[in-house]
Amino acid sequence: MRRVAVLLMCLVCTTGFGQSTLPELKALADAHQWADLREAAAKSDHATFYRAIAAAVFNEPGAEALFRSVILNDPRSEEAYQSYDWLSNMYLKTGRYRSLEAVMEARWAAFPNKKGAASEKKELVPFRGLPDQKNGERRISTLHHDPHSFGVSLIINNKQVEFFFDDGADFSCISELEAKRLGMEIRETTGSVGTMTRDASFRTAIAHNVTIGAMHFEDVSFAVFPDDHEPWSLTPLGNRGIIGLPLMVATGTFRWKADGTLIIGEEPEPLNAQESNLFFDVGKRPVLKVGFQGQEIWTALDTGAMTTDIYAAFAQRFSEYLKKNGKAGQNEIRGIGGAETYDSIDVPELPLEVGGSEVMLKPAHVLTKRSERRDWIFANVGKDLLTQTSGFKIDFGAMKLTLEP
Repeated sequence: MRRVAVLLMCLVCTTGFGQSTLPELKALADAHQWADLREAAAKSDHATFYRAIAAAVFNEPGAEALFRSVILNDPRSEEAYQSYDWLSNMYLKTGRYRSLEAVMEARWAAFPNKKGAASEKKELVPFRGLPDQKNGERRISTLHHDPHSFGVSLIINNKQVEFFFDDGADFSCISELEAKRLGMEIRETTGSVGTMTRDASFRTAIAHNVTIGAMHFEDVSFAVFPDDHEPWSLTPLGNRGIIGLPLMVATGTFRWKADGTLIIGEEPEPLNAQESNLFFDVGKRPVLKVGFQGQEIWTALDTGAMTTDIYAAFAQRFSEYLKKNGKAGQNEIRGIGGAETYDSIDVPELPLEVGGSEVMLKPAHVLTKRSERRDWIFANVGKDLLTQTSGFKIDFGAMKLTLEP
């Protein structure tokens, strides 16, 4: 009998050893400690939901199946409800709008009494009826750009244009006149999207054939904005468009060089979660881990932003540094929604560690009254930081941004 008791005790200890409880996993997720979450969830037999979150954050292909497993296992649970949300964000990131519509309809049917359904249905209106983007075979392509530009030539419906890459755009964008010039039918339903400045109304259109270098895409959806809005009003026809996140993610890798070349479609490196500095928050928004004064801070990554903006969260954490080095000022932010001016604390330079290199933001404008929708985001990293070295690479497989010397 004693031997049986000892064996049972050993069994309990063995099955429980190294496993995190669900509250511990939730704490890691809430603290955005995604590499640790991925490692801890992998050791637990009852953490499918948190394994799914980790897979989505690191852009792993198994995330969709894991979230669907959570829903199938307990269809009316809070984890199932949140799984629908993660799936919808993943479909938005990859341009799978038919799948987005289907998963949202399933969510509303499963949770008819949840608050927020009315606003969600309104937000979905402009995406209803849009197809899933189809991505052709990934191929290495060397494109060419102007100095300090992310703009490249591509073919849309057999016509050449030059649009720029913007991973901060949830979807590709185009002006009304540009869409008509390219033979794209503009749908009448409208939606609203938040920009760097204010909300902006848009319609949608579909490009049935898009070619970027050696890569071909079909049924690519675009958000359509009026031509009298910036940046279109400052841009000639042929250039009034943005290559958004669904197309960027499909390329796998994005290597920009100061010599005027931009290489896409290289084979992604294997994922090493502990070395990754790039993540998809809630499954769709690119977030970059940056260092300042020996501390890790989270920033949005935005290749479409000309400048890097520092937010109020930074001012709160590093108030002593700003008191010592800064002075009061004002700074203007421009976007599709227009331009807005914010009070700021300006410092001559701000040393940041990005992608293994130290870069200097000169000058730095800390917007003391502007916060990102996520209060743990300290800055929006833009082109001025990314182009300081000879080049940089975004790898959506390794989930890593690297600055080259």
